[in-house]
Amino acid sequence: MLLYDFSIPAKRGKIVDLCSGNGAIGLSLAAKTKAKIYLVELQTQLSKLAEQSINENNLQQQVESINDDLKNVQKYIAHDTVDTIVCNPPYFAKNETTKIKDNPVLAIARHELKTDLNQILHMSMILLKENSHLFLVYRPDRLAELLKKMVENKLQPKQIRFVRTHANSEANLLLVDAIKTNHSASLKILPDLVMYDGDSLTGEAKEILHE
Repeated sequence: MLLYDFSIPAKRGKIVDLCSGNGAIGLSLAAKTKAKIYLVELQTQLSKLAEQSINENNLQQQVESINDDLKNVQKYIAHDTVDTIVCNPPYFAKNETTKIKDNPVLAIARHELKTDLNQILHMSMILLKENSHLFLVYRPDRLAELLKKMVENKLQPKQIRFVRTHANSEANLLLVDAIKTNHSASLKILPDLVMYDGDSLTGEAKEILHE
């Protein structure tokens, strides 16, 4: 929901939700835009849940589920034709010591077992039109790597917003708005999003989640 709130999708054209899981972000974006939305998800179990949601919400004309590896996405969507990409990718590198979930569906969703950051950014660069945007949620401790690989793939970060559980806690998420361009771009660091004041949601967090 934080990525949904942060993203500004194109009003028309094509939107792609990479690593879409059960399609929650892409499906939610249908309320913001008339653009065609593609949900790209490798795992059949999750892709079927997305299909079910598409049908239950009568979004068959606007939203399409693609159950395939993202490296094959050009079989379905031509390069340089996408107006907005949103992505909630696997956060953990394959070699990290964090425990891989016993559930294989969760393991693939959380860890770079089937794809990695560079592949996701490279495919985003291929699909996006010039001057179009990628909206991404990621881990702060991999920010340096993220920025380096974005620039290598002609994606210039335009805005970053850190997310904290409490005002005095370390950031545990970051939201990034990047643009595909060969030119340099100024970077704006937005005010932090703080989720809780004590045990209660902050006003902004409550507004986002209720939306």
